[in-house]
Amino acid sequence: MKIKRNIAGISALGLIGALSLTAVPALSNNVKADIKFGDINSDGYIDAVDASIILSYYSYVSTAEGTPMTLEQFIAKDSDKTEPATSDSPEKDVSLRTGGDTFTIVAWNHDEVPSLIANWKGLDAEDVIDSLYSESGEGITTASGAKINFINLGISGGRASDSYDEMFNQGEDIDIYLAEPYWALKYMDNDALSAPLSSLGITEKDMGEWYPYTKKLAQNSKGVYKAVPYCIAPGAFVYRSDIAEKYLGVKNPEEMQAAIGDWDKFLSSAKTIAEKTGGKIAFADSIGGMWEAYSCGRFDFVTSNNKLDMSDDVRAFADMAKELWENGGVAKNNQWTDEWVQSGQEGNCMGYFVPSWAIYSGSFICDAAKNQTGKWSICLGPQSYYWGGNEILINPSTDNGDDVKSFVLSFGFNSGCMMQYARQRNKDNHMSNNMSVNAQLAKENFYHDTEMQEILNAQNYYDVFDQSGRNIDMKKYTHYDDTIKTNIISEIQESYIEKGRSWDDTMTVIRDKTFEAYPELK
Repeated sequence: MKIKRNIAGISALGLIGALSLTAVPALSNNVKADIKFGDINSDGYIDAVDASIILSYYSYVSTAEGTPMTLEQFIAKDSDKTEPATSDSPEKDVSLRTGGDTFTIVAWNHDEVPSLIANWKGLDAEDVIDSLYSESGEGITTASGAKINFINLGISGGRASDSYDEMFNQGEDIDIYLAEPYWALKYMDNDALSAPLSSLGITEKDMGEWYPYTKKLAQNSKGVYKAVPYCIAPGAFVYRSDIAEKYLGVKNPEEMQAAIGDWDKFLSSAKTIAEKTGGKIAFADSIGGMWEAYSCGRFDFVTSNNKLDMSDDVRAFADMAKELWENGGVAKNNQWTDEWVQSGQEGNCMGYFVPSWAIYSGSFICDAAKNQTGKWSICLGPQSYYWGGNEILINPSTDNGDDVKSFVLSFGFNSGCMMQYARQRNKDNHMSNNMSVNAQLAKENFYHDTEMQEILNAQNYYDVFDQSGRNIDMKKYTHYDDTIKTNIISEIQESYIEKGRSWDDTMTVIRDKTFEAYPELK
């Protein structure tokens, strides 16, 4: 009876919201904080974390002897836990080899690893950099006594795969390596190059604080957890608030979100801007920017029998993009060009699709909004999406399994370390893969790059990205997706829109290019 009484304090609305794995903003009310409409951990959302707490509490009550703790006591008792149970006994849980004298971390550039090591070891990042690049022989060691070796390839993330292949082929020492979601599956599907998280004693039950979509990114094609997505990159829509008010009549980000909350509304608002300005102000920065959001998690391009399958949604996007191209609703610029940024500076474009990592001084959106202090705002946009992120992969040939586990737990599961990591990377707006940590940071309105704060009129943009991350819907992804998505968007713009080819002819080009890249498809 006690379990019924305690759970009865949580409304049906809250429990349904929690079990749905979809984040629902908690309702503001005078109900006691621990039971307010299902927001069990009081982070401002009703989501999978709350559901996990309820299920854990139910399990506890079912086996407790005597009078069980109340839900409030149970939450308080567990509130200081920052690591999953797998961290309690590394010797028992780690099935990988241990005892190596060098712990090697490989990444494509210098940006991340020194900060990760500093956080892990409790050191200053600058001291870590000095030690890693010192020629004096001095270095940093792990708890097991292994010397930490960082291999910085000094290249872009897109080129890292070729370098990794060469290192693996030559049998070089690698314990862990960083990867991007777009190409990580190549290694996650190869058991000789990636170890399952279960080899560290880590299972899905330890991932309760992860954003739901990252659990899909962490699995290989067979559903085995192979990666730790420690750094996420949800996206949003940044727009000129003064132009939006003048032509759409919206006075704040909430009203703007209502005006563009799905793709039909987005198209309608874009057409309104184009019509009222005579096509002089584009609503969206580029077709590529729109595609970053639209294509996220939407498609299952390759069926289980390796058949290429293009859904009607691809045609729907192409027709929307073509209509906006012709009426001036989308700027005719390619991403990463001078013209792309200048269109925002000159007021010819009023909106950009932007990932969390771009909200800092010197980024493309910061440059696009140059000299327009206080004239921009941010909202979720027509669809939640991610644009980037980083993952940790484990070499199954490691001989430092205990160090690997310690490192992985720190940045994938330890909320204290993940909070510190996020704070250290504040200037780059790096978000850890922990919903409770990010909800707390959003409440604090902690993330404010000075220049972007002025541009966005002190709006709490971190809260927007946190909401976006919670609502990303990942159906499935394969290692073919990045190439297929690139082929689709390039031919939609070049063949279907610019050259005016028929849709059938455009699809033929897309298919031919894809089959050339992947002959095994049909």
